[in-house]
Amino acid sequence: MATLKDQLIHNLLKEQQTPQNKITVVGVGAVGMACLVGILMDLADELALVDVIEDKLKGEMMDLQHGSLFLRTPKTVSGKDYNPRWADHMVKRSKPS
Repeated sequence: MATLKDQLIHNLLKEQQTPQNKITVVGVGAVGMACLVGILMDLADELALVDVIEDKLKGEMMDLQHGSLFLRTPKTVSGKDYNPRWADHMVKRSKPS
């Protein structure tokens, strides 16, 4: 039988999960960000952003972190250089030549 304390106090935080599906998006321009928003709709456990324009990358990363409270994406990382440990899948959009 549960004690009074157990009945009144509930753990509000989920246990730490090991990411099962990590995705990296290279380029955080308009199309890259559109891809990210689509991915955030419950497709990835972990998201990585890569772009050479560090100021833009930092701003987009902060926007995603603020919005991720509502989209249930537990971890978002970013960097100027690609780190292979960041992703199981990678999305790269290039301009046509």
